[in-house]
Amino acid sequence: MAYGKLKVDTITYDNSGSDTDVAVSALAAAANAAPINSPTFTGIPAAPTAGSGTNTTQIATTAFVTAAIPSPVDISGKANIASPTFTGTVTIPAGASIADIGTTIQPFDADTAKRDTTNTYTQLQTLNAGLAVDGPYKQTAEAVGALAIDLATGNYFTKTISGNSTFTFSNPPASGTVGSFTLELTHSSGTVTWPASVKWPADTAPTLTAGKTHLFIFVTDDGGTRYRGAALADYVN
Repeated sequence: MAYGKLKVDTITYDNSGSDTDVAVSALAAAANAAPINSPTFTGIPAAPTAGSGTNTTQIATTAFVTAAIPSPVDISGKANIASPTFTGTVTIPAGASIADIGTTIQPFDADTAKRDTTNTYTQLQTLNAGLAVDGPYKQTAEAVGALAIDLATGNYFTKTISGNSTFTFSNPPASGTVGSFTLELTHSSGTVTWPASVKWPADTAPTLTAGKTHLFIFVTDDGGTRYRGAALADYVN
């Protein structure tokens, strides 16, 4: 075995029966070359910049990314997602106008009534244009616990009495607004005393027969200062 130095510029090796020349300087540079599999680069590596719109596994250079996504992204003149304030003419997708919200477009609100579903209202609704009903009108029959009729709870009340009874009325609508209600009274026994504000035809309260059911209708338009009453008495139970 020989030891020492051999000074050459090129090495020739057999490449499957064909001589191939390799520069010695290239072999020396290969010592610092990155592997093909999972290379780790240092410094500032460079690569060809792909054309705009390229969608392959080709490396994307910073120049390619900058051209595809301008940086920084310009958000001036854009609305916030939360509680945006719009100016000018605002349009909705599919050609609708923001003016359609609440008319042909239903705004989202978890507490907003929908016209095509059953709705339960827990607050007073004011309908200034009137109300047209094509279908049944229903009112829950409110059972009177004691003898106090609270107009804030409904318009139809039921009560059974079996002794002398004095009724009171409360919470009528404000003066200038009409309020009315019906009382269905099952009368086993006893007399009935009405509030002094109740006015009957000919200023005479109806005579009632015990063991019957009676219907009373009351109307006020002055905040409960006066109730006009009418009776349909003595229905057979």
